[in-house]
Order: sequence, then structure tokens, then C-alpha cells
Amino acid sequence: DAGEYLVNFGEFVENNHPLAPASYTFEWWIQEFEESEVNVQALADSPRIDLESPAVEEALDWATEYDAPLHPEYTYLWHDLSTTQFEALGDAVDEGTVTAGELELTRTQVVREALETLLVEHRQTAETLSIPEWRALVATMGFSEELTREWDSLSEAAHAWDGGQNAMKAVEEVAPFAVRERAPTRIGNRMGRPEKSEKRELSPAVHTLFPIGEAGGPQRDVAKAARYAPDMRDKPGEIEVRVGRRECEDCGTHTFRGDCPGCGANTFPHYECPDCDRELEPDEAGRVECPRCEVAGTSVDRRMIDIGDAYHDALDALGEREGSFETLKGVKGLTSSHKTPEPMEKGVLRAKHGVSAFKDGTIRYDMTDLPVSSVRPEELDVSVDEFHRLGYHEDIEGAPLEHADQLVELKVQDIVLSDGAAEHLLKTADFVDDLLERYYGLEPFYDVSEREELVGELVFGMAPHTSAAVVGRVIGFTSAAVGYAHPYFHASKRRNCDGDEDCVMLLMDGLLNFSKEYLPDKRGGQMDAPLVMSSRIDPAEIDDEAHNMDVVERYPLEFYEATREMADPGEVDIRLAEESVGTDDQYRGFAHTHDTSNIALGPDLSAYKTLGSMMEKMDAQLELARKLRAVDETDVAERVIEYHFLPDLIGNLRAFSSQETRCLSCGKKYRRMPLSGECRDCGGDVNLTVHEGSVSKYMDTATRVAEEYGCREYTKQRLKILDRSLESVFENDKNKQSGIADFM
Repeated sequence: DAGEYLVNFGEFVENNHPLAPASYTFEWWIQEFEESEVNVQALADSPRIDLESPAVEEALDWATEYDAPLHPEYTYLWHDLSTTQFEALGDAVDEGTVTAGELELTRTQVVREALETLLVEHRQTAETLSIPEWRALVATMGFSEELTREWDSLSEAAHAWDGGQNAMKAVEEVAPFAVRERAPTRIGNRMGRPEKSEKRELSPAVHTLFPIGEAGGPQRDVAKAARYAPDMRDKPGEIEVRVGRRECEDCGTHTFRGDCPGCGANTFPHYECPDCDRELEPDEAGRVECPRCEVAGTSVDRRMIDIGDAYHDALDALGEREGSFETLKGVKGLTSSHKTPEPMEKGVLRAKHGVSAFKDGTIRYDMTDLPVSSVRPEELDVSVDEFHRLGYHEDIEGAPLEHADQLVELKVQDIVLSDGAAEHLLKTADFVDDLLERYYGLEPFYDVSEREELVGELVFGMAPHTSAAVVGRVIGFTSAAVGYAHPYFHASKRRNCDGDEDCVMLLMDGLLNFSKEYLPDKRGGQMDAPLVMSSRIDPAEIDDEAHNMDVVERYPLEFYEATREMADPGEVDIRLAEESVGTDDQYRGFAHTHDTSNIALGPDLSAYKTLGSMMEKMDAQLELARKLRAVDETDVAERVIEYHFLPDLIGNLRAFSSQETRCLSCGKKYRRMPLSGECRDCGGDVNLTVHEGSVSKYMDTATRVAEEYGCREYTKQRLKILDRSLESVFENDKNKQSGIADFM
């Protein structure tokens, strides 16, 4: 049993799902207790009493003397026990003894399983079962503290109720107080994806969107491309690449650069007919077509570019040396429509500051979305004075904000960065300042050296598959590998906060370095790019899923009673965020039912991230499946094999059979291995790109899992067939001695 999981009321409204019977929790119990004759406020004020986790004597006294069910702390999972098991446990208690304050029962399989099912803490020896905290258990079963009972056997009604598979009717018969169902609803979970806090990079990462072809080798090293000379008669660094033809709007100079090398003015695409070389102009609709040849014009051609000159000119312009960074990585080719290269100076400065460019020229950092509506300055590693500067002056109760542990309501466009994101944005800020000062000749903008100086700075938030960025403000930091923000902020990115991962980028970097000229011309190339910007979130314009968020301090008793009836959520009056949309309160009043001392109090990283190899992850998953009562470990093993191992093995085998070969020196790829075994360009060794080890690495593990967890024969046979296919590909038949029996 993995514990309790809170599904908020708004989820049932959003999905139009009947309410599920709720667990009997403290929030439910305290309201029933408040309806009794006891002075609950006096108990709450007492320093000796803990209402949420009371002593067993207090819980039993309250349940016996007042008209309220037994406290959830001592309410066990009786609904998971059969009536027969209940009677067997009762017989064991009847024969048990109390020794040194612990209840000792004779160990039998049925009694041991009953205690484990109820989740009653106990210790086992070869002969006995010892229960340290036993008073609530025996009282619920109709026993006194002297272990005497007033019942000998249960009624037929108790055995007949729910087919005898639920002992709640038996508890109702013998317990001297009311007992609720502790966990009437169970759900299964699976991990969609682990949390993420990582810089967003192209694969492989690049510093500059400047094409260098194959001259940079496998590492796409611009410095290496600057020395590239396949023929000694060629000038080093001169390579042929596909780039755009552009024309200066002022002086008419033709160039491939975005700015004119002569006068510094802007340049625009220059179109020609690919058949007759006639100069063309776009029509009013932006189409370019040759009237003579009736073919589309193009602004792209192949031309020789001196990478060496471009590289060293960039270094000289910035006053940098090659030794100020490790490797400057370019791209083999450009994917945009007009094939416009980025100024190499930007790449030099990115390499210097240890950041890389995305496809549109921006620097991004990914974080898993998590919603939060209230925060404390101390949990964000920010001072109260900083919060005052950011416009926070009162806590959620309306009291003046004076202490770092006061809870304040988060403004809808304020976000919390992970520690990794803060470090990355510091590097980005240094890069932007260097770029402004040394390339554009302007004053630095950020001038930050510590992450605390990022507080108050503006960022873009963006989700993949969209073309709109949302402006946010950094308010603090968290050690969790996620990005905390208001639900409205995530929803404005067209997200529903269910574990999606989105990026942030410094606002100045997005404004300064983004260009549509760099975006791919393929379908979807305009996606995941800040084509438009939302500077202000209007709650009326975001997805209404965020409006179905309940904003109450606690669920009323009527709500919990309604869950027992599986009522329609529309029948329960719970305040939702949609009620304030369009009013003066649409940006505030987001109350919550449960508090925490720190939003990063849980594990900073899940086991999926801390475990090493995929084998370790799988073994941990299957071991967990063994322990969880809601999970069939055989079914889990089947799914791992069917949806992970088999597709991986089959895909790798297909990749091996259709792979290219690659030169280890210059990186040139060949569809088939040259007969000489050497690269035709540089004479280097040519090797496979897919190897046997990567194809069959999961075969033995998949076979072991299938046998160990009793998978279906069908699954085992699929693995055997695949194993034979691997043998036929990788096993050398020359080393096998055949006999006549092999052919019979």
C-alpha cells in the first residue's frame, strides 16, 4: 500500500466523473468530531494534545464517549479483510497474551496475512507475532484491554454482506464505536515521465547556427573547419555550403550575411530563377515565380565560404583568443528557407560562456511544470525585503508580511526556478551582456554575478508545439528539479500541469537573438518558437481546465458524505476559480486545503533519475510491483517486455540491417562500406554506426524476466524467435561444425 493520494474536486468537475468514495482522513474526522458535544477548540489549544496524531488512549476515549467515529490514525483497512479472516484474528486475540506491553499472538499464516492486510505494525518470530500498539486493534474487534470479548461468532448477515469478502459489517456488529472505511477507493498509477531540470539543446549541441559542412569533423569544430584543406592547393578553410543570397537594402551589395559587410545595413533575400538565372521579385502574396520558366524562384545556392576568415574575423572583432573556450561547434547545414547564417560572433561568445543555441537562436532551459498558488520567502531562498520589492506586502491572512515563514499568495506571472535553471540563466545573462557590449556596442543589461540578482528579472515561458511565449518574473529558487508557477501561468502556455516540461529563456536573449530566419522550413518549423509574446495573462483567455480548480480552505462534511454516495460533482457546492473570472478577484483568492513547510520537501530526484542503468530501473520497478497489492507483477513484466524490450530489440535489429558506415576521421557517411575499407575522401578507417552490442543488449535480460515472472508462453516464444534472428545475423556459421543430423 503506497499511501494516500489527494485528487482534488476540480478534477472530477473537469472530467465530469462521479465523486469517488473518499478515504477516512483527519479532515473528515475533525468535522464529525466538531459536531459532537466536545469542545474541539479547547483540545486544539492544549499543548498536550495532538488532534492529528493523538495517543491511543485519547482516540479510544473520544470514540467511546462522543458520537464520532474512531480517529483515522487507528482505523485499519477492515474492508480489505474477509469475515473469515476477521474471525480467525479474533480467535488469535482471544488466545493471546500481553507481555512487556506488547500483544503476542501465535503465528499462523492466516493471522500474519490478516495483520499485513490491515496494515497493523508488528514483528515476527518463528512462533509469535508481536504487536506494540494493540489497544485500538482489539477494541475495534470487540475486546476489552483484558482481552475478553462478548461475542463468540458473527451473525449470518456479517458473513453474507458483500459475499463475506468485506469485514466492515463484522466490525459494525462488535465494535463499541463507529468505524469508517479507511481506504474504500484505490487507484493504480504509472510514471509518465521523470522530473526534468535540464538545458534545452539541439542534438548534438551547437554554439553557432553557421554552416561548416563536413569540414568540422564529427565534433563540428569550427576551428578545425577553418584549417580544412583536403587538397594542398586549396586555401585552408574554404568550403562549399548551401547559403542564402541576400542583397543590402542601401548599397545593393550581395552577401550571405544578415547585415551588409560594407555599410552595416539590413539585407533581404535575393531571388533568382534556378533555370535561367533571372532576378525575381516577390508578388503581393509573397510568391516568387519566374514568368518565363514558370518555376519557383530561390534565394539559396551553393557557394564557397572562407570559414577561416569568418572565424578569425569574429575572434578579432570580440578581442577573443581560441584558448578562451574549448570548442566552438557549428552546424553541418542550415534548415531554414533562406539559409541565413547567424553571426559567428554570437557563437564565439556562447562557447566562451558555456551555453548553446536552440534552432531559433535562443538559449533555453527545460523544467517539468508543477503548479503552486502560495509560497514562503524562506522556501524560495529569498528575503522578506526582496518580496516587498516585488510587490508582496501581506500574507494570505491579510497580515503584514514581516517574517520569512509567512505564507503569501503567488502572483499569476511569477515563477520559481530550479537551482539548475538559475545557474544556466546566470550564464545566459553574462553572455547577453557580453554580446551587447562587445558586438552591438551597447551598455550591459543584466550585470549579475549571484543568482539572487536574478530575482525580479523577466523571462519567456514556452511550451513545445506552440508559437506563443508568455512573460514571467523570477521570484525565487527551489532545489526540486522542476519549475513552479501559478496554474494560470502554465495554462497560458497551453498546458494542463500534469507533468509536461516547458522551457524558460531570459527575456533579453529572446528579444535579441531570436529570428524567424533561422527556423526550419519543414512542416512544424514555426512551432516551439516565440513568434508572438503575451505580456499579460487574461484568465478569461486561458484553457477552462484551470478554471475548474477548487479554491477552498477545506472540503465541507457534506462533500465527504457525497463521496460515499458517488454523487455527481455538480451536486456539491465547492467554490471554483471560474467564479472569479472577469471580476476584480480573478487574480487572487486561490485558497488551498493542505499546507507544507517547503514545496521542495520531497525527494529532489526520483529513483528513476538516481538509479544508473536501465537494468537497475527495471529491476526496481519489478521489485516494487512485487510489493504493491494493487499491482500484478506478471502483468508488469509482460508490459515491460511487450512495450520496451521487444520494440527496442526489433528496432535495433532493423537499424543494424539498414545502417550507414562512417569515416572515423572526417565523419563522411557511406550507404555501403567501400570495398577498400577506407574513406574515399581522406583515407581514414570506415566503421559501422550500429554495433552488435547495442542491438542485443536487452535479449538476455528480457528472457530472464519472462522466466522469473511467469510470462505467457506467447511472449516467451516471441523472444525465442527474436533470439534466433539475432543468432542468424551475428553468429559466424564458419565456426559451427555441422553434422548430417542438422539437415534432417
